[in-house]
Amino acid sequence: MQSDTVECKPTMWFTGRAVIMALMFLGFGVYFYYDAATGYPQKNLEFFMHKAFVDAGALFDREVSGKGASREDWERTVLARTVEFPEGYQVPSGVDRDGTPWPAVLADYGVMSAPGKGWSAAWQSYSGEMRYPIKPVDHPYDDSKIFEQWVAGSVCLVLAMVALFFLVRTRGRKMVLNDGQVTAAGRVFRVEDIARLDLRRWKMKGLALATLKPECGGARIRLDGLTYGGFRKEDSPHNAEDFMKALLSLYQGEIVDYEETPDSADTSARKDDEEHAEHDAV
Repeated sequence: MQSDTVECKPTMWFTGRAVIMALMFLGFGVYFYYDAATGYPQKNLEFFMHKAFVDAGALFDREVSGKGASREDWERTVLARTVEFPEGYQVPSGVDRDGTPWPAVLADYGVMSAPGKGWSAAWQSYSGEMRYPIKPVDHPYDDSKIFEQWVAGSVCLVLAMVALFFLVRTRGRKMVLNDGQVTAAGRVFRVEDIARLDLRRWKMKGLALATLKPECGGARIRLDGLTYGGFRKEDSPHNAEDFMKALLSLYQGEIVDYEETPDSADTSARKDDEEHAEHDAV
């Protein structure tokens, strides 16, 4: 059944990109929030636990190798030590900042006195048991770094919401020409209400601007062919190209377009074919 109505629905070109952007920002937002709430405090814990092993190695060399402390003396020394967590550095909520003892493996005299290994062998054993990385981060993350993650996460989530807003709004709109009445960009007006039609970006970018007459408000309406209808030939007669042809067949006002010489017309035609081929591929 033939219809005089040209109805251009949102294209997959727009929908796909909007969904990808929303998911990308959402993913980054969740990632930043995870680092702020869990990732950075956990990395701080691993850093300061590793530092305790380094300090234990230096203390063992000083007390045992240097002063000749016995096995029992070393065990008592380890049992009296706690891990230092400086103020301004967050660690997981279940960690006792003031009373976390040195790990028991550091009291193992045989491990600590192993030639060429010492505390590093103890750390390898302990990190494997706790599933910590052998090499922790180079530096801990203070409160300002964690705050930056909260801010970055919030910005990404806001951008995700913006992308979702435009996706939902665009999916609820159409670009329609029906019996001289135009629906575009959430506005409804008559073809005769248009005072000026700017087509300078239509061939290359699929964008046109319709300026309404002063008595109709003088608004500038965006006609977006890439977002609505697209330029795939298989979507005819409901693609953006057919929409514009139908609109121009009814329009009698001013048209702004680039003047074309024969050479520029050939160049423009080639670019137009390439643009359409790209749209088809998308």
